[in-house]
Amino acid sequence: MSTMEIAYKVAAAAVRQRFAEQHPDYLTILDRIRKDEVAAYAGTFDQVEEVLKCLQIPALVNPNAKKTDPKIVFVNCSSDYDQTLIAEIGDRVRKGKWLVTSDWALHYIIEPAFPNTVRWTKESTDESVISVEPYLDSLWSEIAVLGADPQWWLWGSYPIEVIDPEKVRVEAASHDLLVKYKAPVVAVRFDWGTGHVFHVISHFWAKRSETPTVRHQQPCTDFLTAGMRLSDRGVEKVLQETGIQPETINFGQLQSAATATELVAQLCVGAIGSS
Repeated sequence: MSTMEIAYKVAAAAVRQRFAEQHPDYLTILDRIRKDEVAAYAGTFDQVEEVLKCLQIPALVNPNAKKTDPKIVFVNCSSDYDQTLIAEIGDRVRKGKWLVTSDWALHYIIEPAFPNTVRWTKESTDESVISVEPYLDSLWSEIAVLGADPQWWLWGSYPIEVIDPEKVRVEAASHDLLVKYKAPVVAVRFDWGTGHVFHVISHFWAKRSETPTVRHQQPCTDFLTAGMRLSDRGVEKVLQETGIQPETINFGQLQSAATATELVAQLCVGAIGSS
């Protein structure tokens, strides 16, 4: 198991523990999710289904879009997409479903299905790790750590341009993206009919992270306390459940995995809880 795979395992345990301590109603929703309520379409370069598995959220993987009706659909970054899904997803969302996409899905799914909202800038990023600055009222607001931005992995990623700022809400930005590509947006969300769309530039299942500051180099327990805000007992429980020591992974690695995992968990709660 790679270091980042361990980080995602710990992140999932930490998110569930955070919900147990701070939002027990969220955990109740997670624990009652049925497999037919969540769908994940496998990607060439991303694996959100692995995040769902770590969170113990059952999901259909690559279901027939005409024969299933999940409440939330995750679409990974890919070089090849189900044409039936592309044709139907806009109408599904308009009628109340939720869609969550990563990276190249911006051009192949979001642009044709949800016109005049956001689009690809026609540039591609290099393979790098960027600092991400979540907005204060974003999905990550409760796990932000001042002075220690999450480090997200990009690999030939598609920068985002917001076409309709009145409709589209930016959830996170990056100064690194602004400097390199003049396109700072990291994550966006918008309503479509009675449904909802959320898109991120990076991948849900990151292959690596970085430690640009001394804080990022600290043991993972620092993030469990400062980021996830777990109790001492909660930190101990996460370590016991995952069978690791505080130094097995560092602050930065856990933070990268936890921000992606928190996103997936909260969006599932939002979609299932609102239906």
